[in-house]
Amino acid sequence: MRIRFSKRSLPALLGALVVVLLTAPVQAQDRPVVGTFDISYTPAVDYERVVLTLSGMGQVWQQSVADRGPVVFDLAGPAGEPLSDGDYAWEMRVVPRVEGGARGDAAEAGFEGAREIPGLVHSGYFMIVGGQVAPGQDEEASERGPGPGDVPPGQNRDQVILDDLIVDGSACIGQDCVNGESFGFDTLRLKENNLRIKFQDTSSTSSFPSNDWQITANDSTNGGANKLSIDDIDGGRTPFTIRAGAPSNSLFVSSNGRVGFRTATPVVDLHVVNGNTPTLRLEQDGSSGFTAQTWDLAGNEANFFVRDATNGSTLPFKIKPGAPNNALFIAASGNIGLNTTAPDTPLHISKSNGTAQIHVQDTSAGNQQMLLLEKTMNAPFVRFKSQFGDWDFVAGANFFITDPTTGVNELALTRTGDLTIQGQCSEGGSGTCADYVFEPGYEYLSLDELAAFIAENKHLPNVPSTDEIREKGLNVQHFQGRLLEKVEELVLYTLQQQDEIDRLKEANEALLAVQERLARLEETTGIR
Repeated sequence: MRIRFSKRSLPALLGALVVVLLTAPVQAQDRPVVGTFDISYTPAVDYERVVLTLSGMGQVWQQSVADRGPVVFDLAGPAGEPLSDGDYAWEMRVVPRVEGGARGDAAEAGFEGAREIPGLVHSGYFMIVGGQVAPGQDEEASERGPGPGDVPPGQNRDQVILDDLIVDGSACIGQDCVNGESFGFDTLRLKENNLRIKFQDTSSTSSFPSNDWQITANDSTNGGANKLSIDDIDGGRTPFTIRAGAPSNSLFVSSNGRVGFRTATPVVDLHVVNGNTPTLRLEQDGSSGFTAQTWDLAGNEANFFVRDATNGSTLPFKIKPGAPNNALFIAASGNIGLNTTAPDTPLHISKSNGTAQIHVQDTSAGNQQMLLLEKTMNAPFVRFKSQFGDWDFVAGANFFITDPTTGVNELALTRTGDLTIQGQCSEGGSGTCADYVFEPGYEYLSLDELAAFIAENKHLPNVPSTDEIREKGLNVQHFQGRLLEKVEELVLYTLQQQDEIDRLKEANEALLAVQERLARLEETTGIR
């Protein structure tokens, strides 16, 4: 795409969708000009973006300019390649620059009838011949003869019939009709190089409609389109066009008012048929001052889906074929039911065979979480219901596990780490007992060795230190086992000390007996 910008000041867009041209250093064009290799245009308004849409050879693609001044679009394919020979259609939309652009609640609800600014949407056709636009866009010269004022002497003037005209047969109108025309089944035939049927309303009273219309067969320009259109002459618009080559039943209205696209047998009010992913596009093009956004509703053998075509063609909503009834149900209350038509909570999931589950997954590494957020209460909670009773997990200033039947907090955890449990607390599993201490051959430090270890390390052997707990945390089960090991070792130390005490007692008793005998001997002999 090639873009040329003017460095001069541009007209400004004043008021809500009211165009007032203040200055025009560069003369604005009435409509885009199709050149040999490009389309150029100088919009008459300050614009935010100009979008050119091209279609042809079974493809549709876009180019855009986002700035100010005159623009030039190269006539190239989706990947910038030269266009192949053939017929093409183009549409250019100018998105005016509007301050703000955000709609209010009323407009969002459809109460503001924003209208398209006239002159900001243009369209047309061209033909590529030999790699470039067919030369000469002048209208095809008419083969019509001289007008009534230029009739040579001896030749007939226009016929004026001041009565009803009845033709018992067929009629041919046009410069190429011949004597002995073979009509076949044609009742009325138009035959020449520029075919138009114009409806010119001559009403002169302002209260009567007087708009002129025209049925046009094919463009009159070299390289123009083979098409049939209805033209609003006074409005300068073409609201209806059929291009040559359109498939059968491109638009079909049945006797019951149903509309079919590519089908002659519509079975619903709007029936779209396509061999691959029939799609309905909803495009807000920005011509009314709001941000451009495009959505697609489509379906195929894999999914029914909504596509955000503006933002990377993501698919934020999909339904797989075979989904059950009421897979997603929104009640009048706003409650959402999954597999239920009677949701009694904001989100109600109903499944059978024990499959009513919620799976919350964060696929980023190390960031798995489930968030339950309640802003209207001080203590949001999750309730688990079962045939055996209910449990509430309550999170507020503190965390509780509560029996909602009794209202008792069976477990309470404060933010400072205090834990309160009603009833008993027990832990199953293995490895919490240290009975191996009492097995024969168990080796443990002597009291002298233990005293030396404590003096050096400031903690008991086989028990983590304060620094280690701070660094690695505390395994309560493992720590409980180590403490029990120390208690059982203390029993061994106590038993060992008791043996020593017993031996000392026996020795002391023997010594006391000796002392008594010596005392008696001294009394008998008088020797001291």
